[in-house]
Amino acid sequence: MIDTRQLIADFESCIGWPYASPGSNDERGIDCSGMFVRAYRLQKKSIYHGSNTIWRKHLCEKGPIEDGTELRPGMAVFKWKEKTPAKFRDNLGDFCHIGLVTAIDPLRIVHASTDGMCVRADTKLGKWKYWGILAEAEPLGVEAASPADCPLLRKGDTGAHVTRLQQRLQLLGYDLEADGIFGPVTRRCVKTFQRSCALEADGIVGPLTWAALEGEKDEEDEGGGKNA
Repeated sequence: MIDTRQLIADFESCIGWPYASPGSNDERGIDCSGMFVRAYRLQKKSIYHGSNTIWRKHLCEKGPIEDGTELRPGMAVFKWKEKTPAKFRDNLGDFCHIGLVTAIDPLRIVHASTDGMCVRADTKLGKWKYWGILAEAEPLGVEAASPADCPLLRKGDTGAHVTRLQQRLQLLGYDLEADGIFGPVTRRCVKTFQRSCALEADGIVGPLTWAALEGEKDEEDEGGGKNA
């Protein structure tokens, strides 16, 4: 099975990469289904490169998006056109673009887009028409996937959640100021912490990094502190 939390983190780590089709499936260029190929490969799994084939062969459940309440982090979502590509003779239409739901509160759909020619995150449903559950990646529940007190954080973010992150890092012995600004020093500390936990050191604080931080907190609470 695919680790859905890691799948989400791998998609988020691609934000800003250039769009290219066919691409090299790395920071030099990637397309929408190439993001799935890359994320699966990182977990030593494989998936077909092509949104239409993913729709037809790699989903265990699927359906139309009504109002977004049916979405869960870890689901694939698709844009659709009526005319079926010639290679398919099933009259299902053209599932012409694919993305991954990485959060729902607020909504984030990460995909490699020709709009801006880069990997981006949509925060509205827009033209996304269908959802699908990947056969090897069970979607996460709302609370488990995107808790309100553990939002996705990256360089440039500000506010109370960044301050909380910085305070957690301070308690773990990292030298930074808890000023609520996710700048280069905070990113450097996050990357060092991620490496210490055998996580991908991308400097983005997603579900896996939050879980590791909270795990460290539990260890301190039980043991009287890391340096006790």
